[in-house]
Amino acid sequence: MTRRMLLWPLVALVVLIIELGATIGTVTGDPFAPVAGWGTTRPTDALAFALVVLGCAALALFDRFPLTVAMIATASYVGFALRDHELGMFLPPMVAFFALAAQARHRLAAILCALASLAAALVWVSHRAGTITEPGVALLTWVAFGSVLAVFFFVPLLIGEIVRARAELRAAREVERHRRRGLLV
Repeated sequence: MTRRMLLWPLVALVVLIIELGATIGTVTGDPFAPVAGWGTTRPTDALAFALVVLGCAALALFDRFPLTVAMIATASYVGFALRDHELGMFLPPMVAFFALAAQARHRLAAILCALASLAAALVWVSHRAGTITEPGVALLTWVAFGSVLAVFFFVPLLIGEIVRARAELRAAREVERHRRRGLLV
């Protein structure tokens, strides 16, 4: 096997270990409640673990099926968030968005997947902030979580765009270098 063939299975394994660790932490740790009145989440169950494993494991096939993997990672996150589990499961879609954005032909799909994930995350925030009685705290919750979640889902797109643009510039410089040497007409 070549290094390139091992890249995506290795990425999937690392993401799976991180996400499973975080999900197990929600079972054994105290519930996340940063402010008074914070809405409770659904306890982590077998379906939550299945969504984590599915979203992470799909990344192993990104090289061959990028759009399908991105949709699976996004759907897994959306399902996790809309089922109202503890905050988490961000890495699989973030990795998929970055990798899709780095490919010129899949930029729109990356943006749509990021928007779907952000929408699900904001529904999750509405369930948490809806029970906060103090208006200033509720507003701060929306601003803080909305900003962080937007960063989580759109910074990978930006970094993917930068990687793609640098690769295109490098390729254009290479073509120009060959043209100057008379290797291309």
